[in-house]
Amino acid sequence: MLICRTTPKRPEEAAQTRTNVPKRDSLEIGWKEIQESLSSCKGEDFQRIFFEVRNVVEHQLGNPSLKGIKGFIFHGEPGNGKTLMAKVLAKELRLSLFFVDGSVIARELYGQSERQIVKVFTAARKKRSLVLIDDAESVFPDRDWMKGESWHVAQNNILFHQIDDLDTSQISLIMTTNKFQLLDSALRDRLYAIEFPPIDLETAIEIARMKCAEKGIDPAGAEERVRAEPEEFRSGRAIEKLVVKEYIRQVGRATVRRLEKSAAADAE
Repeated sequence: MLICRTTPKRPEEAAQTRTNVPKRDSLEIGWKEIQESLSSCKGEDFQRIFFEVRNVVEHQLGNPSLKGIKGFIFHGEPGNGKTLMAKVLAKELRLSLFFVDGSVIARELYGQSERQIVKVFTAARKKRSLVLIDDAESVFPDRDWMKGESWHVAQNNILFHQIDDLDTSQISLIMTTNKFQLLDSALRDRLYAIEFPPIDLETAIEIARMKCAEKGIDPAGAEERVRAEPEEFRSGRAIEKLVVKEYIRQVGRATVRRLEKSAAADAE
């Protein structure tokens, strides 16, 4: 077994290292850091939606004379590529990505959530950016459903103000949700909604093959299962679970064969 150890740094070296680390907003992801790429995105529906959205965002960037679309709501079943598309869009257009979810916005003390929302948009205004609010219904649910909770109304009003003042030549906003009807109706009015359809059979097979290749396993078993029960695999999440099961099964079989071979060799 090879164990690698690093020599502890002297205090002055550690301080110098910290000083040399570039400072940035903790919510920001540079486009070069985004691992996902368009080449790994499968399906005609995904490609169609991607280029529709990209064309609009690219047209609006750097064009302050336009009164463009403030942003989009991607909605549909879990695992159908909503968050993936937002990340790939930021990468393709070389935009800083500000990734926001409930853990970023939700705060225990009154007024902290509102300050977090302002902080995100203030940071995003400093450069060409895409603000992604993931699972938005958990952060900004409909006010009627929340029965007018004062903290919720104040929080949403701050967001509405940020959206109304959003400069589409500099920033684009994307929200994702699996429960479109639970999202605040004022957000549904302000942003353009796009529904992500379930994954079709051929796309499901393509995704299964790609996931199997990533794990270095034979795709035949996963592909056979998808073809046999296509309605069970209409989302990327369901396909991912299938591939993980197939990976575990194939690794287990390979281990048994290796042990049997080793036992046979020992017997000789």
